[in-house]
Amino acid sequence: MAYAAYKEFAQAATAPRRTVFQVLDVTVPLVDAHAVRRALLACDGVDILRCEPLPRSGAACASAAPRARLTLHLADCSFEEVAHRVLACTPDGEFGRFASWRDHLRQLGMPCGS
Repeated sequence: MAYAAYKEFAQAATAPRRTVFQVLDVTVPLVDAHAVRRALLACDGVDILRCEPLPRSGAACASAAPRARLTLHLADCSFEEVAHRVLACTPDGEFGRFASWRDHLRQLGMPCGS
């Protein structure tokens, strides 16, 4: 009598996808900062880490109006939505440094960066 042994192969369980966080600096006119913050808070996966007013002397735009720098914590694939919402609120927004969460923590002096 022949015996047939077989094993059903189930697809290996994939590890849950790990979210990759990025940090983005956005500079906007101070008068538009509130509207930009409200629009960004409506984005899924976006947190505002810091909103700091900048002195007029450092303004990079044509007008010397006061500016505000927003430091954003982004989840995967949310840059396009963030850019759309910032530009919808103000045409004078500037996108700055875009770094990984680990690099951002290192810049703040946290050696482990995790």
